[in-house]
Amino acid sequence: MVNFSKDFNYHHEGDYLYPAEYYQFRQASTLNTFKIELLCFDTSYAFHLISDNKSIPEEYSFVTINDFEINEEFGFELVDFKSKHAVLQRAIDTLVLLLFFLINLFCF
Repeated sequence: MVNFSKDFNYHHEGDYLYPAEYYQFRQASTLNTFKIELLCFDTSYAFHLISDNKSIPEEYSFVTINDFEINEEFGFELVDFKSKHAVLQRAIDTLVLLLFFLINLFCF
């Protein structure tokens, strides 16, 4: 695996270069879409969920893997950050529950 922050000539204290993968998620019943940004660090993974849809409330248009309120609301346990599959599955699980929550809350 390439260590992007060490394999390229860029050395500024605190900066970190890492690859990211992008997936698109569309809910069939509402056609709401989210981009899953999978962040690939040296030995671990994380995600951001991003929506440009104006009907999604702003506080839910950008969600991270470590969003305490959402993890607590949905009862999520800790995820294996070293597993790409586990982190991507958590992103999908979060999206499904978030969209279900929004549909019931805002009826959109």
